[in-house]
Amino acid sequence: MRPDDHPLRQWAVDEMHLRRFAPVPPHCEIFQSVRLIEAQDRDREDRMLIGDKPPFDEWRLASRDATGSHAGGIIFLWERHTEASTLTLIFPHECPADVRAPYIAWMEQWVGSVVRATRVFVIPDQDEVNNISAAKGMDVSDQVCSDVNGGIRIWSDFSLRDDGYGRLIVSAGNVSDAERGRIVQRLQELGNYRNLALLGLSTVQHYGPQADKLEEELSDHADRVARMQDSAQDDRLLQELIEISSRLEVIRSATGFRLSATAAYADVAADRLQALEVRPVPNRQSLAEFTERRLVPAARTCAVFTDRLARIAERISRVMHTLDVRVDTRIKAQNLILTKRMERSIQLQFRLQSLIEALSVIAAAYYLIGLVKFLVAGAAAWPFGSTTDLVIGAITIPAIAAIYAFVRHSRGNVLKEEDLDTD
Repeated sequence: MRPDDHPLRQWAVDEMHLRRFAPVPPHCEIFQSVRLIEAQDRDREDRMLIGDKPPFDEWRLASRDATGSHAGGIIFLWERHTEASTLTLIFPHECPADVRAPYIAWMEQWVGSVVRATRVFVIPDQDEVNNISAAKGMDVSDQVCSDVNGGIRIWSDFSLRDDGYGRLIVSAGNVSDAERGRIVQRLQELGNYRNLALLGLSTVQHYGPQADKLEEELSDHADRVARMQDSAQDDRLLQELIEISSRLEVIRSATGFRLSATAAYADVAADRLQALEVRPVPNRQSLAEFTERRLVPAARTCAVFTDRLARIAERISRVMHTLDVRVDTRIKAQNLILTKRMERSIQLQFRLQSLIEALSVIAAAYYLIGLVKFLVAGAAAWPFGSTTDLVIGAITIPAIAAIYAFVRHSRGNVLKEEDLDTD
């Protein structure tokens, strides 16, 4: 009984079998191009794979790769990467130009912009390299030449020709077609990833002056923060710092993916260079020297620029913390002044309340004496005295009782409302 598979098991197995190169015969020509393709153009690419294409006797299409073959020995390979696609055509040496033409035209009409395009000439006899180099317009004195795996030797000046392709000559070596295909794949991936990594250097060169300006403005801003004594300027300084921070985030957003991709591509290119086991040829520039001469400085420049943006962000954070402390200190000082004023106001209100209470005692005594006077006058008028004094004296106590009851009732309602608000 077969055990339960992990949901990603088949995906992992398929991933290990992706990007396998086709066997390469000892005498053939290979066309390969790497194209950057925007996300919105992926549908157009799919239609090119599904729609009209040159004749293939066998055709296999998957989500991320495709292969096609023709009885005449023509092989087509397509691979989809994160941001690019790689297209490869392999033609036998004896394949006529008119048979090749529709396949090459189909590949050259592909969607996206070309990052690298190469024509690879695989030759069985190294002695023919000078004649082939001259025929292909390659300067022998300026060629990079090295031995790699399987006794294979490569020649190239890594220059573009009028047709948009570079030229690479590869000797067949003493290996099988399958092994030769894997070695050619390593060679091509080295160049492809090298070019993709170098795209980051252009990004750094474009955004470098903007980073210079940000650092200059930040230094000036930090100096003004240190010298500024007028706390009223803190809000303006904080607003300027927020603007600098926003511009930095724009740069980091625009460069983040490309610089991260450059680091990854450079690592893969270094791995491929190591896997090729490059050995120099006397009196010729080696493949390792040519690759590392520009790739390593470019990758390090991109890494330094990434660190530089991070340091600018840290400096902004420190300056902003300084401003926050100053603003917080100012607010605390203002709150202290306000608290002292409130304390003085409360003390004044307490004194006024004490004075009012003292005056209230006098007023209460005055009114109490008046009430007693009404009662005494009413009692003295009994039974034949002034009718007015009798009436006033008679209603004095009921009036006091009624007012007391009203006040007590109102006070009870107020206390009930306070209890409800508390709940």
